[in-house]
Amino acid sequence: MKKRLLIVDDDKDSTSALVRQLAESTWLEICGIATGIDEAWQMLQTTLPDMVMLGTIKGAERGVVCQQFRLAYPQLSFIAACSPQELMWEPFFRNLGLWVIVKPVQTGQLEALTMVPQAMYTGIPPQQQPAPLAATAVLSPTVSHTPQAVTENDPDPTNGVSTGPKHLITVYGPKGGVGKTFISRELAVYFTTEKQEGRPLRVLAIDFNLDLGTFATTLNLPRTPNLFTWVQDIDTQLHSYAQQQGRDPFTLRNEEWQEFASSISLSPQDIEKYIVTHTETGLHVLTSPRDIRHSFEIRDYHLYLILETLKQSMYDVILIDTAPDTTDATIQALFFAEQVVMVGNPVVDSIENIQRLLKLLREAEYPEERIQVCMNRLQRKEMFTLEEIRAYFQLHPSKKIYSVPDDAEVKKSINTGVPVMLHPGRIAAKDAIETLGKALLPVDSERVGSAPKEKTKERPSLFRWLWG
Repeated sequence: MKKRLLIVDDDKDSTSALVRQLAESTWLEICGIATGIDEAWQMLQTTLPDMVMLGTIKGAERGVVCQQFRLAYPQLSFIAACSPQELMWEPFFRNLGLWVIVKPVQTGQLEALTMVPQAMYTGIPPQQQPAPLAATAVLSPTVSHTPQAVTENDPDPTNGVSTGPKHLITVYGPKGGVGKTFISRELAVYFTTEKQEGRPLRVLAIDFNLDLGTFATTLNLPRTPNLFTWVQDIDTQLHSYAQQQGRDPFTLRNEEWQEFASSISLSPQDIEKYIVTHTETGLHVLTSPRDIRHSFEIRDYHLYLILETLKQSMYDVILIDTAPDTTDATIQALFFAEQVVMVGNPVVDSIENIQRLLKLLREAEYPEERIQVCMNRLQRKEMFTLEEIRAYFQLHPSKKIYSVPDDAEVKKSINTGVPVMLHPGRIAAKDAIETLGKALLPVDSERVGSAPKEKTKERPSLFRWLWG
């Protein structure tokens, strides 16, 4: 029986070409073509498609539209048809649960997706699928895993599997050297000292600066095992699966590995094999590769599998420290997060880079309410005030910019590997981290004291030349 395809695209030329190509298909039939969002909603109700291909729609953002469609029709599969210029957003779309294909679309690409088991592209957990599934468990962008049964004698009542809501936080800065890893470390340590509903938070920090990450160094931790250790085990599992399918692993293309990656499951209980523990705080850390050459072997599908498995893990807080770039790892970390801390310094190049990145995310309709801006190493007398920075970033007046002051204790902390949050006294940087941490995640305890008030003395703007 043919699968029914609804095309949502205002590119009439490419749509017409695809209609001609699919006229003789034995697997697919086009049940409707919509050139606008309102029309697409009507056709979803009247044509009852099995698959929806989303091309370009003027004035609409594909990821947001897809999320709306999926909430209303979770049983459907969704495909993003991208131009070569739009492929920079491929990890975004994949993390939203879309299959991604490149224009001009070939009939073989669409027909291949009709063969994919339903569980690999919908948000319905396997136990709720309306039709029987293949026996092989699959891991997909939104597929849930059912926690294993827990016995009374099980020493770990969570059994390594999620028992509550996750707090997924990504710390990002588009310029290096702004103290992003320092902020990541301090936030991670802060969360280990806090409780929610009377229970200490279980916290995992991940170093997604794959080639030059120093998160382990900042805590005087070993770099083995690490993220690449996990990647090697994933590759072993993928190679075995490929051989079971009668394929030679050494002849597969990256696109084929991505498909195979969607067909294997990783156990959240295995995460502990790849982490190192900070003894003083109990913080778990998934470190970046020890050898920079290993980072070249980490693919987007490795990161995708790892992030999806972490969502099912026992951790309450998962915090990712990223590289100052826009690689697949960083993009996946941004879309993995419920909240993003955008870190910069109050200097021209750092401020300009954040403004450019915010502009890019706005164009992609990334939810700006997820983003908290943090100015690190703030001195008493800076060239720019926080209000000037807010204006340049075009932030809403109600949006707070968090600041962390620079002082001798911060420098000492960075050089010794002893977090500021473990300092026995009250210092300004420690108070500032607590303020940011509480904004990201409300906790049980209420600390005495507050962060220093920001200086708001008015003076002539020095930003005019930046807008020039």
